[in-house]
Amino acid sequence: MTDYAKYPFVRMLIPFALGIWCCVCLPAFHLPPFTLVAIALALFVLAIVMAFSLKSYRHNWIFGAIMACYLVLAGYALTRAHEAEVQKSYFRNYEMDAQYYVARIYDYPTERPNSIRSVLDLEYQFGDSLPSRPVSGKVMAYFPKSDSAFVLRYGDLIAIPAPIREVSPPLNPGEFDYRDYLGRKGITGQIFLKEEEWLDLNVNNANPIYAFSYRFRDILLASLQRSGLSDNEFGVAAAILLGYDDNLADEVRKNYVAAGSMHILCVSGMHVGIIYLLASFLLSFLNRKKWQKTLKQVLLLVLIWFYVLIAGLSPSILRSALMISLVIIGEIIHRKGFIINSIAASAFILLCVNPNNLFEIGFLLSYSAVIGIVVLQRPIYSWFVFKNKLLDRAWEITAVALAAQVATIPFTLFYFNQFTTYFWLSNLFMTPISFLVVISGMVLLLVSWIPYLNILVGYLVWGAVYVMNWVVARIESIPFSIIKGLYINEVEFTLLLVALLLVLLMVLLQKRQLFMGVLGALLLVMVSVTIRLYSTENQQGMTIYSLRNHTAIDFVRGGEHILLADSTLMADEGTVDYSLKGSWAQRHLSSRPQVFGFEEDYENDYLRKKTNLVSFGGKLLALWDDDCQVKDSLSYRLPVDYLLVFGKQKPDVKSINNAFAAQLLLIDGSVPRYLAEKWVAQAEESQLPYYDVGGGAFEVFE
Repeated sequence: MTDYAKYPFVRMLIPFALGIWCCVCLPAFHLPPFTLVAIALALFVLAIVMAFSLKSYRHNWIFGAIMACYLVLAGYALTRAHEAEVQKSYFRNYEMDAQYYVARIYDYPTERPNSIRSVLDLEYQFGDSLPSRPVSGKVMAYFPKSDSAFVLRYGDLIAIPAPIREVSPPLNPGEFDYRDYLGRKGITGQIFLKEEEWLDLNVNNANPIYAFSYRFRDILLASLQRSGLSDNEFGVAAAILLGYDDNLADEVRKNYVAAGSMHILCVSGMHVGIIYLLASFLLSFLNRKKWQKTLKQVLLLVLIWFYVLIAGLSPSILRSALMISLVIIGEIIHRKGFIINSIAASAFILLCVNPNNLFEIGFLLSYSAVIGIVVLQRPIYSWFVFKNKLLDRAWEITAVALAAQVATIPFTLFYFNQFTTYFWLSNLFMTPISFLVVISGMVLLLVSWIPYLNILVGYLVWGAVYVMNWVVARIESIPFSIIKGLYINEVEFTLLLVALLLVLLMVLLQKRQLFMGVLGALLLVMVSVTIRLYSTENQQGMTIYSLRNHTAIDFVRGGEHILLADSTLMADEGTVDYSLKGSWAQRHLSSRPQVFGFEEDYENDYLRKKTNLVSFGGKLLALWDDDCQVKDSLSYRLPVDYLLVFGKQKPDVKSINNAFAAQLLLIDGSVPRYLAEKWVAQAEESQLPYYDVGGGAFEVFE
């Protein structure tokens, strides 16, 4: 019989997380603050009454049920309190009066390919004839690359103009929801600043802890460069040792993702464990007396959290630091804990600090991986027994990789629509190499101020990182190293989570009867996927994507699709990955479609393009350009279902009506906004039905 009393934080975490989920995913049922307080007080009083009145142990479940309800409500209320919109000083409540804002640089400014990006924390708003007013809210700001922008530091106060734009929702089917992503971080606006539109107030109002963290990290990054690290080796070393990935090249990042080794570039439990072991070894002289042992544990706590501070306070390292801190505290007070309970305790604390961590993919992957390793690694390792020590060690590392992969499959499929095939091979080589990188890197940081010695250790770090990058590149180059387009919907994601939970419980509680539940959940997933695949075999339609600088039209029939696009789009991998591949994954389409340009003619058994006319599925699409302008109305106007205008063409709805009898005017997303507004005005004046693709993709499917 399982003693659930050993896992109090597990029992607390589940209802608390449920309350957070309800608040975020069920906004229609939001409760007013007074109702929340009233229910919370009632449950609290009821819990106290039950605690003192229950005499029989078998009735203790009543108290547990009341406390579970209280924790659901607590998670709900805490999440509501963290929402920027519920704050009285929220800047959107007063934006009609604002002309300028005073904002504080909230985090470390990072250099992007075309700009410098930073989060701003709004502090005051003011106008020419209005007194200043304290406001709250965070916005994402983009500065042009200039000398004044490069000197911005965390905590600097600047003045910026109003208004602040809202973050756009996803404009294409399956596109990453950037607005939701920023909203989880409390960022509810964005602003693009020109050089003359903002003013540095030459005042710094930084949190001293974070300011110290950023300054110390800058010193350590500079020491890595002085030690001979540069280019890709510096970017990888900075990411592994300090959690700083701004210098990580896109190609290197892509290789690590495809090889299933991206977790190595995140400061996590391995780093904290090495810090703990290394520091514990160096402080072993404090093991003689009881007070010395206590002092040693306190020093270990200080060292671990100091490293957490300079490594950016990411959820992965916070989780690891909290877990090992609980173990150390248990040793100080002579209490032995249970690892699952320690994991739940760290998650509970992080959710109390920021409930939105529950929806952070890094948080979810970190916890699911460590739970999978704790619960599944030993059973997987017991599948095979090798007498050879080298083979046994290799299988042990592979068992860790398999356990982590099994536990993270639902999340990687749902959030990334992909699966890394050679994760086991990657981890087999990368685990010992990354261990060497971390150890030598820590030594390098310690001796970075010693001339010559730092160069010597720097060569060791450079060599280890170079080998690691080479191994990852080789694994990425193996055919089918990453399988993309593995889309699952919310229902299938939920069923996979249920199956994973049942597997964990079956192993943890040793209840084999749960295996039937696992099979049932997986069977339902297979049925759902089969139904979707069958429906896609009969799909036929067209999607005009909403892209700012490109034009793309997808013609789909069954599992095939042909893309009509401008010549530069397919070379822009970032735009294709961000805006198009999500839709292709949802509709089970190839990530490498056949592409033809606007200047080409094309014909197959279901699509024909001739000059500016495209016939598809019984519909006729006309592509408008300046050569089509007609000053006088023709005696016969060509009837078309859709007419698409794109690019920087001069608005001329009159010429369109002279030449075509269009049922719907489509204004492409590539049309600049100031021209799109003129197209809309002319269409409304001539009573021509229109759709502005700049506000979202246009889809028509049978």
